[in-house]
Amino acid sequence: MSIKRTIFCGNNFVDVEFPDDTRILTAPIHDDILDNPREKVLEAIKNPIGMKPLKELARSGSRVMIAFDDLAVPVPPMVPNPDNRMIAIEAIIEELYSAGVKKKDIILVCANGLHRKWKRSEISSILGPRIMKEFSIGQIICHDAEDKEHLIHLGLTENGCDVEVNSRLVGSDLSIYVNLNWVPFNGGWKSTMIGLGTYNSIRHIHNNEIYLDEAPASCMEPERNLMHARIREMGRHLAKYMDTLGKKVFQVETMINSKLPPEMSMVYAGDVDMVHEKTLAYLDKYKVLDVRGQSDVLVFGLPDFMPYSMGTYINPILVARMGLGYLFANYKNMPLVREGGILILANPLIDQVDPIHHPSYVTLWNEGFERTNDAWELYDIFAEDYAHRPDFIHKYRYAYGFHGVHPVQAYATTIYPKRYLSKVFAAGCTDNRVAEKLEWDPFATVEDALSQAKKELGSDIHITYVSLPPLFIPRVEA
Repeated sequence: MSIKRTIFCGNNFVDVEFPDDTRILTAPIHDDILDNPREKVLEAIKNPIGMKPLKELARSGSRVMIAFDDLAVPVPPMVPNPDNRMIAIEAIIEELYSAGVKKKDIILVCANGLHRKWKRSEISSILGPRIMKEFSIGQIICHDAEDKEHLIHLGLTENGCDVEVNSRLVGSDLSIYVNLNWVPFNGGWKSTMIGLGTYNSIRHIHNNEIYLDEAPASCMEPERNLMHARIREMGRHLAKYMDTLGKKVFQVETMINSKLPPEMSMVYAGDVDMVHEKTLAYLDKYKVLDVRGQSDVLVFGLPDFMPYSMGTYINPILVARMGLGYLFANYKNMPLVREGGILILANPLIDQVDPIHHPSYVTLWNEGFERTNDAWELYDIFAEDYAHRPDFIHKYRYAYGFHGVHPVQAYATTIYPKRYLSKVFAAGCTDNRVAEKLEWDPFATVEDALSQAKKELGSDIHITYVSLPPLFIPRVEA
């Protein structure tokens, strides 16, 4: 007997026969819907947590910045359902108008951090036609981490981390952040410190040394993870600076359910830390699945889309980032697969990189990987170079390219998984040269990969297959 499942493999689906004792994990049912999302947003901003109501924070003459998460989230996108960001920002704008704020004094900033900037047609897909028509080109902009005129350095944290952000964040009379939250990885101070940050500050959060720990906590565990600890430290440094100006960030965090496509399921507003605490509790209740024990082999089907390929096509570095940096690391307490186990990822591994949206990925993949396959060395050799190369900076600022350092930071997330696992198998691989560059073993099918795993680990191995989407977080107990 066997268990048959249809799983992602790039842009296609493949039928896989798993052994009958395979553990199949699927997302907990979470189909909650807010009956009237707009009214719930208004209720949240009129009764915020730990802050005055939004209407009392703004007045005629106030200069207001509304920052919002970029199109990297969620995956899959909310289309054709109304996007949380549109619903929330429309309600916020109406409340600002009722407080006397003039339209000309509002600026909307897409908080793309070191991601690529987004075209107006793309931003329109999340903000909707009303907002796009109501505000001029100069009032709906993307954050520019290289625009020195609109950046401000706020000194060092107690542990020596630079805090450098978009100057509108502290220069506006009122700064509002609208978050779309679907996993514990996002939200809180990560919104502003990364979404409105610069390489000078983000390098403290995304680097190879973050993965020095022998057993680092997952990025889905903000309370234990080093990256999140640094983000909170930097965010609270920002908060202290803003306190001296009599200002605070007004955070609006929205959640989505697990339907496909998703819909708004909850919203909180107010103080960043207090809001995010409630968000994390909500996500823990609805997005976490309790699982007993680790496996010898872990299997994922990898589609050819992920946060950094939205609006373009995927490349091998992003496949590695998704499979190792996201999905392997998607757990609480301990990985789903034991140390020394095998990870099987179903993806064709096509040798392609978009030169428009991923210009420095092209260079890293075609030249950097000729020097070394080691993620630690790639970061050490190329991070500073790519971060400051004028051609990459130009393409980030003016040609919709990801920041030059982005591929080096993305690939650094594979450091710990590759050290922890004995092997990574690429099932459905159509180009063995790509697998070789990633140091993965290629196989024609998932069944072939499972057969080899049995030869290497023993015939009585325990296998887990995780069915995605929607994304959920396994909480693994021994």
